[in-house]
Amino acid sequence: MSTIHIFLASAHVGASLQQLLDAFVYAPADVPDYSTTYWLENTTGTLAVLKSYLCDTMVRNTCVLVYQCYAERNNEGVHPRHYPSKFRVTTIMS
Repeated sequence: MSTIHIFLASAHVGASLQQLLDAFVYAPADVPDYSTTYWLENTTGTLAVLKSYLCDTMVRNTCVLVYQCYAERNNEGVHPRHYPSKFRVTTIMS
């Protein structure tokens, strides 16, 4: 699950970089103060919606990981094949 979290964070950074490029580098020359207009009116754009979904997903994944850690520590009978070590790292025995 942490690999998915890193992938989603990288996609969020990529979308942010594309927004910065659109606002400052690819700005049309004939529009005055384009970057301010871009940030004020870009609430329903594709990148803004993508970043919103990515942020929500990353927060939910983190909550799931925290809940899973809490559940495994307090209910040892729930996952009988998981054996926690003294460093709180879960190892899976097959």
